[in-house]
Amino acid sequence: MQLMEIDRRSLLVGAGAVLLGRRRAWGRRDGEQEFYAAARKRFDGGDEAAIFNLAHGDVAVVDLPARGHAVATRPGTRECVVFARRPGNFAVAFSADGKRPRQTITTRNDRHFYGHGVFSSDGRLLYSSENDFEAGTGVIGVRDATAGYRQIGELSSAGVGPHELALLSDGRTLVIANGGIRTHPSYARQALNLSEMAPTLAYVDIVNGDILEVHSLAPALKQLSIRHLAVAANDVVVFGCQHKGRKAEQPPLLGLHRRGGGIELMEEPVAVYRDLRNYVASVTVDRAGEIVAATSSRGSTCVFVDVATKRIIGRRKMADVSGLAARPRGRGFLLTNGNGQLLLAEPGVETEPKDLEGYLSRVAWENHASSL
Repeated sequence: MQLMEIDRRSLLVGAGAVLLGRRRAWGRRDGEQEFYAAARKRFDGGDEAAIFNLAHGDVAVVDLPARGHAVATRPGTRECVVFARRPGNFAVAFSADGKRPRQTITTRNDRHFYGHGVFSSDGRLLYSSENDFEAGTGVIGVRDATAGYRQIGELSSAGVGPHELALLSDGRTLVIANGGIRTHPSYARQALNLSEMAPTLAYVDIVNGDILEVHSLAPALKQLSIRHLAVAANDVVVFGCQHKGRKAEQPPLLGLHRRGGGIELMEEPVAVYRDLRNYVASVTVDRAGEIVAATSSRGSTCVFVDVATKRIIGRRKMADVSGLAARPRGRGFLLTNGNGQLLLAEPGVETEPKDLEGYLSRVAWENHASSL
């Protein structure tokens, strides 16, 4: 996600999204019981993360020492952990109800976060994607949320550059998007192995650390970095990629996989992938596990995928759209962008972007959003 300069963003305020088809406005009761969390940048240059309600705005806000990336939500609670944007080594736990004070989590000195994490199904353990940057391999940090997020272990990610990760329905199998890009904090965010990339989709047993399956793309697609994923019904993993090869190339950016089978890339019309501009910024699945949404901040586009038919069933334009979260009490998704806008969206229904408590004039949402 590219954060625009403040003066440029201010010119875009109010521009909204391109809206087509059936419309409806947000009412007072829309989102009354819906809570979300996301990192964001203030226009004064500061960084923060917030838990917010669609009807009333901010519920809890915490300052961050630098840019945040994604937020993991703890099951059965309104507690969240926001992770630093790569190559940061901090994460911050905070809650909407104030029952637990803010807590800062740090990596080992020879590790940094890759921006994502997921809790165990019982909410006791937190798993985070990290870089063992001297060895150039990916690891999954394991921390005890009931003991101040003390690190108690580490698992192999079975690849290089792990990014997003999620649990399958058994609560034991972790699926990991290994982007295949080697980085080192001494070189900021520079990719060090573009000619030798090796993206993989890996499955790891969180109980014993066993690597269960590792799936690679075809050699011709080695520069198609697998970055984001979501688990749909029947443990179908839908993933999104970012192409690091020539801009003129337009490889498939979305794929599906189920354990025991092979990776299936979605061969959509060229126009669809042209709109995404070789970059998927976020992927999530709706509450029913039937529809997946994927955004491209570079292409200002969100696409909707029907998991059963494995086809894209709709597209939505929204400037600099990146963050995605499934609506916890309704159909569809919440979309966020770098212009401070929030939008409720689902295939076939058009709604206007919403400005909660003046967000348009004071924040830029970061890459991801989560529902509580």
